[in-house]
Amino acid sequence: MSRALERLRRALGRARRNEDGNATIEFVIMVPLLFTIFFMGIEAGVLQMRQIMLDRALDITIRDLRVGAMGDAPEFSDVRDAVCENAFLIPNCRENFALELTPVDLRNWTAPDFRMACVDRDAEVAPVNVFTQGGSVRPTLVRACLIVDLIFPTSRLGLQLATDPQGGYQIFSTSFYINEPEV
Repeated sequence: MSRALERLRRALGRARRNEDGNATIEFVIMVPLLFTIFFMGIEAGVLQMRQIMLDRALDITIRDLRVGAMGDAPEFSDVRDAVCENAFLIPNCRENFALELTPVDLRNWTAPDFRMACVDRDAEVAPVNVFTQGGSVRPTLVRACLIVDLIFPTSRLGLQLATDPQGGYQIFSTSFYINEPEV
């Protein structure tokens, strides 16, 4: 019996001294964590860049509306196309873009709904949003919603974002303008 215990003790002693594979285990544990952090950084940067591009494109288009460079009464498609031309880093802008122009009566102010209707990519009919310009010297509230797809939808950042059933993330932008009077 003592001989068997001695053999077992020697085998366990050799097993304790054998440290082959320790670096592999650390590598297997740490690399997915590092890649997840790396992908989260890329995803956050791209989403921020798209948000900034939408804000910039909406500002440029609203400036054209304000000074009358788009004509007296541009249609929804004209304004949408102008925004999408200026937002050159956003893919599928025309298909995933919703716009709302609402005249504001400053004497009878009522706040608009908190969230506007975005494009539902599952439905065949686009949401009905208000598209009425304020006219000369009348304030107009402009709200835009754009749905963009995540680059790495399986990253932890992608799991924390509110997405539609197809995995698209909603980006909102708001502006306000008053048409300049004609001279």
